[in-house]
Amino acid sequence: MSQIKEDFFYIYTISYFMQKLPLLLLFTTIIGYSQQNLKENFTPLKSSGVLPDIFTQNIRNIIKADLTELNRQKDEDERIKSNYLTAANYEIEKIVKSGNTLINDEVTTYLNELTGVILKNNPALKNQLHIYTLKSSVVNAYSYDKGYIFIDIGLIAQAETEAQLAYILSHEISHFTKKHNINSYVNNTKIDKKNYTGKTSEDKLIEKCQYSKEHESEADLEGFKLLEQTNYDFKQTEKAFDVLQYAHLPFELVEFRKTYFNNPNYKIPDRYFLKEVSSIRNNSAEDDTKHTHPNTAKRKQAMTELIAKRSNEGRVSYILGREKFEYIRDLSRMELCRLYLKNRDYMNAFYAAYILEKKYPQNEYIAETMSKCMYAITLYDKGDLRYDNDSYLENGILSHTDIESYPQQLYYLVNKMPANEWTILSMDYVYRNHKKFPGNKVINAYADSLFKLMGATDWGIFDFVRTNVKTAPAETKIDTTHKEIEVSTSKTDLIANIQKENSFKNYDTAYYKEIYVDLFMSDKEFVSKFPSGGTKVETSSSGFKSYKETAQYSNKKKKGKQYKDVKIDKVILLEPFYLKINEKKAEEVRYIDSDAGQEKFVVTVNNCAQKQDFAIVTLDPGLISPNEVDKVNDYSIINDWFLEKFDAASNTNTAIFNTDEINGIVKKYATQYVLRTGLISYKSKHGRKATYYYAYVFDILNNEMIYKKQEVFKGKDTKDLVNAKVYQTLFELKRLKKQV
Repeated sequence: MSQIKEDFFYIYTISYFMQKLPLLLLFTTIIGYSQQNLKENFTPLKSSGVLPDIFTQNIRNIIKADLTELNRQKDEDERIKSNYLTAANYEIEKIVKSGNTLINDEVTTYLNELTGVILKNNPALKNQLHIYTLKSSVVNAYSYDKGYIFIDIGLIAQAETEAQLAYILSHEISHFTKKHNINSYVNNTKIDKKNYTGKTSEDKLIEKCQYSKEHESEADLEGFKLLEQTNYDFKQTEKAFDVLQYAHLPFELVEFRKTYFNNPNYKIPDRYFLKEVSSIRNNSAEDDTKHTHPNTAKRKQAMTELIAKRSNEGRVSYILGREKFEYIRDLSRMELCRLYLKNRDYMNAFYAAYILEKKYPQNEYIAETMSKCMYAITLYDKGDLRYDNDSYLENGILSHTDIESYPQQLYYLVNKMPANEWTILSMDYVYRNHKKFPGNKVINAYADSLFKLMGATDWGIFDFVRTNVKTAPAETKIDTTHKEIEVSTSKTDLIANIQKENSFKNYDTAYYKEIYVDLFMSDKEFVSKFPSGGTKVETSSSGFKSYKETAQYSNKKKKGKQYKDVKIDKVILLEPFYLKINEKKAEEVRYIDSDAGQEKFVVTVNNCAQKQDFAIVTLDPGLISPNEVDKVNDYSIINDWFLEKFDAASNTNTAIFNTDEINGIVKKYATQYVLRTGLISYKSKHGRKATYYYAYVFDILNNEMIYKKQEVFKGKDTKDLVNAKVYQTLFELKRLKKQV
């Protein structure tokens, strides 16, 4: 585990403990919207309107009320359920306030309208539900007994019809009405406590999975009964299981055309493409003994038997309307592209955008996404963008052998094409997108970066014009060999020569040599930016053999350390973290103590800042008013920036692709520095106490960590200790010297 990830492992310790909950995993104010014009562009989804009560309510009071009610019921499993209610309340709060949950947006509003159709005859049940959209590329949905239901963007993007989405919602609502979540928690806790004579942990796992599968089958049946009360097409329930079965594939299967990157002067050789792609594997009947869900073949068969006993005449796939459904689904698919970028899953991002481009060929966001992917893959190929064991994509870009059907062609191309040839292709692709959308600063920036990369690798105009050619016909008397052109020849003179020689047939043996000819001839901007010359790079029939880097891209350390003063007198404090763990307790994570400790910690940080005239802007979803939805969106933007950055912690300068809004954040809060700080108080099973304190400051404008402090102390987290460490941190920040 890399050092930075090791540091932040502690920050997310709470997530580890919450894995004990069988998360199966909302209701918001319905407001009006002006639809996005997806033919032209897309704006990433954001929350709006008034925030729900969970943002302002005191979670400790909510838990206290839940436990009081549980005690009143005299439940025989009261102790187990009290642990569940405490943990579940905090987990729900964490999810809703994570920055990944959308509130009062178009997609969430649509899900609530759809829930209204399903529960038209049961308004009391609808009022108990809180339906939210989760910004996640995973194809899943989750339900809590508190009535919170989360639907992933990845699932909405995969749905084929409104009726399918309605059935999935019905399934999750049934989990809530049948109290599956809390019952599973009680059952699993009891299994863990049983004395299993001669039985292994695997036996326990199988028993837990069997219980979970029974709940899933019950939710399938009860969900069907809910759908039966509507006018939705029964057969769409069967199709819903097909969607889940093939969720590992893109939301549509579209052939990746071999000619996609070609232009009149450039044709990618057939050797870079498969003659045919692999077939789609069907594992619907796989062994589900150790799975929490029955295999899809069993679930689909159960639906088939139910449908056979009922008339489907007059039932429809759309009630709210096909056009509305497809708009919401396309919004989700656009957002999915951004989520793939956040996960650094550039192949899925590119292929998703490729599919959407066919429907929206003039959409600027799609062109921007695909340009980012081309540039990111270029960096990956040259080693400037890396993955490690803790990355979302543990092994980086997959081999084409791990991919099924049409997307395999794209993976094969990326795997097969040499890195230098991919750079040439990326330069061409991104620059042409820049010409298509000249006002897009993001695409222009990546095009400029690729120009610099071309220069850094010693490529110039001479390497792409009349180089490595066969002998021209005898009657042609124009000398086009590289050696005959003077080094001092200007770009404009060279372009004039190209135009003059336009009738000359070039027999270049390297397929990519004429890729920029039309740009050289007619685009002054391209000519002015393209590196003017360079040392000829050795080539072969399969591409460049050598790869020359300049000092700009060198990984070698500079001799001697140089420092400069960094004036920091204002930071954005991103949700201070506080966690208490006591291994001597059945409930190891002390949620209530942690929540109270976090409140005190925020006060301590702000008090220390005031004493030193240090400005702090706190972005904490738990400390905002119902009308401050803009702070929720700002928190989400910064949090997504960090999630992408820490996915590549071993390479601290990795570019951030998922958001272009950081400059706006810096301008709004008048600082480019973000402070992440926290404290963990730990007590072992043997009674030993320790306190872990950390503080990191990041320059989000220049994409670098400029301050790091992490310390471990024996003993408990006393008030004096916490105050001293925070004060010291801010004192050091005001006098910071950064290595350059």
